[in-house]
Amino acid sequence: MNTLVLDSSQTEIAGRILRDGGLVVFPTETVYGLGADAQNSAACTAIFAAKGRPADNPLIVHIVDPAHLELVAASVDPLSRRLFERFAPGPLTLVLPRAAGIPDVVTAGLESVAVRFPAHPVARAVISAAGTPVAAPSANRSGRPSPTDFDAAWDHMHGRVDAIVRGEPSQVGLESTVARVVGSRIELLREGAITTEMIAEVVPAGVPVVTVSSYQASVGSTAATGPLPGSAAGPAPVPSPGVRHRHYQPDARVVLAATGEVWATVSRLVSDAAGRSRIGVLAVSGRCIPTSGAIDTRVDLVTCMSLDEYARELYRCFRRFDATGCSVIVAEMPEPTGIGSAILDRLRRAAGQV
Repeated sequence: MNTLVLDSSQTEIAGRILRDGGLVVFPTETVYGLGADAQNSAACTAIFAAKGRPADNPLIVHIVDPAHLELVAASVDPLSRRLFERFAPGPLTLVLPRAAGIPDVVTAGLESVAVRFPAHPVARAVISAAGTPVAAPSANRSGRPSPTDFDAAWDHMHGRVDAIVRGEPSQVGLESTVARVVGSRIELLREGAITTEMIAEVVPAGVPVVTVSSYQASVGSTAATGPLPGSAAGPAPVPSPGVRHRHYQPDARVVLAATGEVWATVSRLVSDAAGRSRIGVLAVSGRCIPTSGAIDTRVDLVTCMSLDEYARELYRCFRRFDATGCSVIVAEMPEPTGIGSAILDRLRRAAGQV
């Protein structure tokens, strides 16, 4: 397949490709997305083929026109509506009852559907030009770090999709927060830039906001309608992507270290490597970096000045470290509050700890 490269002024072409059943990669504020017409079962099935994505991993449906919400969701409860009013457009996805026009392949057979209003102007222009809700997971090969710039998206998807829209690097750098309302509480199925603390500030007093595991999400989810065509029966699908299967892993082995243990971990790995390989180090604000002495030439060090920068640069650094031949990446673990929780989630999955 020849992949067309479009610039941000050619969103009408991208929209036409989507309407015609094609696949288009486009930038969003979170990561680059791989889009198809969410009401076209064959087009959405092609997403799974392009990514090598498991069929029980649902897709997020992106819309820009509030009138299109009824095409995607059968209903919107008051708490979900309140969250959309506060955080949409933006990096928040809500799981809602699925409308009849959304095919099984999009929802992994569940009676729920994940919905997001993206904020990125190019993403919004592409979806508006398509004139239809657009199902769009991250534009990476399944299990790999999500692309946050055009070059990464191109490397993952050229020859697999009809077009890629060139845009600026993603400003958030992590996939969207995914939440759902269950009874009188809000469950976070995947953490992101819209944090637990931010959601708690918006909802009425006494409404708990809890983070749930992928197992809890599966057990608590609405029963699936059955296996998708061609898939084997297995554990119930989880209503959020990015929480059960292997995700976010670079070629290099990822080792996590607390702030006070980063450099000791690096020194040990340098000694063990005995000159045979390079080691990538990802740190925050230089707190864990020694103030004296030379840094070994085999160490590729990236220091972020804030947690927002850490989130934005995480996958780009994974890509950099792989490109420079690092066999191990040592990543400083942030405190599990605010966006630090989302970063820590991605790091643990990259390290194979989840």
